[in-house]
Amino acid sequence: MEQLAEEELIQQLCEEAGRQLVGLFEESTKEKLKKLAKRMIGRRQDPKDPVFWPAGLLLLGLVESGQEEALSAAQNYLEAWIQSGSPLHFVDDALTGYVLVRLFQLTGKEEWKTAAAKIRDFLLALPVDERGSIIYNAGRGNAYIFADGAGQSSLFLASYGAAFSDEKAMSLAKVQVENFLQQGMDATTGLNYHGFDAKSGVKYGIIGWGRAAAWLFMGLTAVAVHTKDPKILSDCRQFAGNVTRCRRKDGLFSWQLTALEGPADTSATGMLWWAMMQGCHAGILDRELLGSAADVASALTRQIFGGRVLQSSAECIDFGEYRQQYGTYPWGQGAVLAFLSCRLGETS
Repeated sequence: MEQLAEEELIQQLCEEAGRQLVGLFEESTKEKLKKLAKRMIGRRQDPKDPVFWPAGLLLLGLVESGQEEALSAAQNYLEAWIQSGSPLHFVDDALTGYVLVRLFQLTGKEEWKTAAAKIRDFLLALPVDERGSIIYNAGRGNAYIFADGAGQSSLFLASYGAAFSDEKAMSLAKVQVENFLQQGMDATTGLNYHGFDAKSGVKYGIIGWGRAAAWLFMGLTAVAVHTKDPKILSDCRQFAGNVTRCRRKDGLFSWQLTALEGPADTSATGMLWWAMMQGCHAGILDRELLGSAADVASALTRQIFGGRVLQSSAECIDFGEYRQQYGTYPWGQGAVLAFLSCRLGETS
């Protein structure tokens, strides 16, 4: 594709991401009725969280695009969240923390640093297991460590630690990836389980679920980039190799990386290749990957219609509960936008 066509595509993706982002902040009538039904039967309800990971991925894509209107949309959304009291509920809010660090670096506005610091403090106060891993949703009474939480928290904390010379944040980031690499991996494939029980050591979920691998890789890459720790650098390169060996003939990744004849997943593909680009740009991954990134970009553009990213897998419910539905979702939209924007920046 010509660069002009790619820039036009990025603009279309940004416009759609902006529409989806606004929809996440506004609670629909359907959502209100679902909450009412849960209250009536006494079921637990999670609080509404405007900076939960779907919003985080949309914000990531908008900020990575670098387009003026997209940046304004992201900043307006975050300002509305701050004005609402900047509520935080889950470890997954860490992804938005990463976006806040990026916005501070781009604009120098103190409000973004202040908001990022609040997420930093929130994460440092969360319950951890005896080895220092942040327990995912500890309020439910378990000691589960998810790749989602380990990856998102380490991505943010490593970036925050580097940006603001915060040793506590950097140390906690490093602990998250080190522990998961020690306790949550499959020795045969070199890929990760979705998570593990910190008490029993039992590993849960399937091996190589695409988005779980992507979360872990995003965090692992950030820690490797910012610490230059030899062991983590080696682990990052090894994991990148294990992942790229799972590429399909069409250039995408499957919803489960080793299920090469299963459905493709644009969300996992975008997330994994965004992390690859970060590693290449920082000089810790082989720049030959950039050649493959061009093929991946072409494959992803074939899954975009009218600015909407198709063929993204639906939301995961829990360990082992991966709905086999594919379509347009915020996480696919944001991830693909983030990757394509990084690649366009590389070729500009």
